[in-house]
Parts: sequence; C-alpha cells; structure tokens
Amino acid sequence: MLSHTSVKHAAAKRALLIAKQWPEPASTAAGRRTLDILDLLAEAGYAVEIGSPAQPTPFQAKSGYGEHQIEVNESSFDDWVRQLDPTLVIYDRFMMEEQFGWRVREQCPQAMTILDTSDFHSLREARHQAAKTGEALNLFHASAEREIAAMARCDLTIMISQVEVDLLKQHFCLPDWQLHYLPFLVREMPDLDALPDFEQREHLAMIGGFKHAPNRDAVAWFAETIWPRVRALLPAVECHVYGAYADHAMQRFHKPKSGLRIVGRTDDALATLARYRLNLAPLRFGAGQKGKILDGWLSGTPTVTTPIGAESMAGANDWGYPVSNCPDTFAATTAELYQDKASWQRVRAAGTQALTNGFSYADHAPHFLARIEAIAADLEAHRNRNIWGRILRRTEHRAEEFMSRWIETKNKLADSD
Repeated sequence: MLSHTSVKHAAAKRALLIAKQWPEPASTAAGRRTLDILDLLAEAGYAVEIGSPAQPTPFQAKSGYGEHQIEVNESSFDDWVRQLDPTLVIYDRFMMEEQFGWRVREQCPQAMTILDTSDFHSLREARHQAAKTGEALNLFHASAEREIAAMARCDLTIMISQVEVDLLKQHFCLPDWQLHYLPFLVREMPDLDALPDFEQREHLAMIGGFKHAPNRDAVAWFAETIWPRVRALLPAVECHVYGAYADHAMQRFHKPKSGLRIVGRTDDALATLARYRLNLAPLRFGAGQKGKILDGWLSGTPTVTTPIGAESMAGANDWGYPVSNCPDTFAATTAELYQDKASWQRVRAAGTQALTNGFSYADHAPHFLARIEAIAADLEAHRNRNIWGRILRRTEHRAEEFMSRWIETKNKLADSD
C-alpha cells in the first residue's frame, strides 16, 4: 500500500521527486546533489515532495520536505499522484521513469517531466564491462536503449557532465533542447586560510560509498596494485578508506599492519578529509562528476586521481600534476605531493580554481530555473518538437504499463487466495 503525509494544495507550483532510494547526502554524492536540486526548487517557490518505493534508512536526509512511501505496480499511486497534482515531476533514475512515468502521464498530463541521470548510467555500465573483459567500449547495449528511451519520453534531461552531454548529442543524436548541463552547485567557495595547512595534516584518505561499483573497484585496485608502491615510497604513512556499506568483500582489504585501513561511514566528509594531507580517487571506470573530488577541493585537500576521475571535473592541464592510470605514476605523484609543500599548495590552489571556474551556484542555478520556466510556459509546443518522445510514449513504453498492470493483478489474486 501507499502511505503518505497529508497532501496540501496551497502552492501554485509543486515539484515531486520520484527517487529510487531516499537521499543520503552523507553516504553518496548523488544524494547530496539531489537535495541541492530540491533546495533550489524550494527557493524558487515550489512546494517539494519526495516519493520513493525504497524502505526508509537511518541515514536518509531529514529534508523537511513531504516524504511519501510509494509502491511499484500499485494503482493506489494513480489516485495519490492525481490528488497531489504536481506541476513538475523529476525521476532520479531511468528505472523510475520506466516504472512510474506512464502513470504520471496518465494522471497528470500537464506536469513537466525531468530525468536526472546523476551520471550516465549506461556509460558507466559500458565502461565497467570494458574494464572487466578488456574488450572495446560498447555504448550501444540494452541498458543504453532503455535509458535513451526514458530521456526521449521526458521533457528535459539533466546531465551532470558536459562530456556526457556531448556524447549524447554525438552518438545518440539527442538535441540540445532536450538536455541541460547542471554540475554540482557550490554556494560558497572554501576559505583556504581557515582550513588546516600542510603541516597540520597527515596520512592519505579515500572516500566513497561501497554500493557504487566504481568505488569498490577503486579500492581493490588501489589495495592490490598502487598501495604497495605508495608504501615503499612513504613507509610511515597510512591510507584510511571511508565509505558507507563496507561489506565483507571490502573489509578483506583492511590491513592495519600494512597501513591500509577500511574505516567505514563518516558523518561529515568535509571535516574528515580536512584532517588528511591528500585525497585519493583511483577510479578506473565510472561516469558523471565525482563527489569525492569535489569534497577534496571543498575541504582544501589536494586530490590525486585518474583520467576517469578527472573527466568533467577540470581540464587535463588544470590539475597541477600528470593525471594517469599508470600505478607507478599515481604512486610517484602521491609521494611528491605528500612530501613537497610547494607542490601540495600548487595542487590545492588548482582545485580551488576548478571550483570557481566550473561549479559556482550563481553561474548555473539561475539558468536551470530559467530553462524550466521557459519549457513550462509552452509545454505543448516543446512536446510537439519531440516526435520520437511522442512515438515512444504512444507505443514502446506501453510494454512497461501492461507488465505493471499484469503484476498488480497477479499480486491481488495472490492476496485473495
């Protein structure tokens, strides 16, 4: 059954986020970004509601917004969303659009719809497959077809990476007017003078939730390949790995005698990173912008990363060191920055400059709000341009609808037995 707080209709504009998981800003960068978007909408005058089929967790945000437990394959959602009557609906994964999009369109046809990919899921999946098999990158797989179809059905897709915007236009022929680049939004740049300096910090840190496959791979690769090289160069230095949901497979890398510790969850990523001299992000695959690198910059902690980590965060020449996948180069860069204050300060300043250049709230938030308002002002004309979306909404997506209705009927029959 669907449970919810009371529905109010005072606000002229109402935004509904349909979320795969309840936002956990202390656990994932995606969770923090989601709340940033909701806060932005609230400041623009929207009444904000969150609906999710996930079970509540003790780590989810106390957002202050309406929170609603919704059910997949349950027609009670139809009555509820029709009563809520949102003017804007955001799906935080393409799977949420598949499961609930047809219901929203049926009950609230005038609601503008947005897909927020967080990162291009299909690209991350393709890179993961290429990393496992050694085969060439294949962008055109089944998940990509589903994700691109969800984008086409929505009125706008938010992309956190300009690299991925370009990829969607070049390889999947999505037009500019269906895409909007919205990076992480930084309201206040860090004051480096107020943060611990080189001498006040020690050891190395890694951070990232362990439900995220790129983070799991990064820890394994670092522990098995890079850490022995770093340890040989910095024998007295430890590396502490932070992240929510560290399971047994990750705990096997906890080896205090060798200086590598799996610490687990931290409630305050910025305060934690501010204690360390370097932040490491040895990512071999992934997509989107990297919250762990953003946290390093915000805490004044220089970050050593790979080309995948650097992608969409700053230009190749804007890091102050050679960004590389080579374990020897990664280890040598780590040792140099750890030991040389001048190099450390140079890379720290480069991170602050990257924040200023690419992540300013003032530069990006007004454009996003203006884009939403412009589309909503003439939604019918916007949708008329999107012929492929209209075709998909009329034909292909009905498969999800009929499957959902079949499952709902099957569950009701089972309950009646």
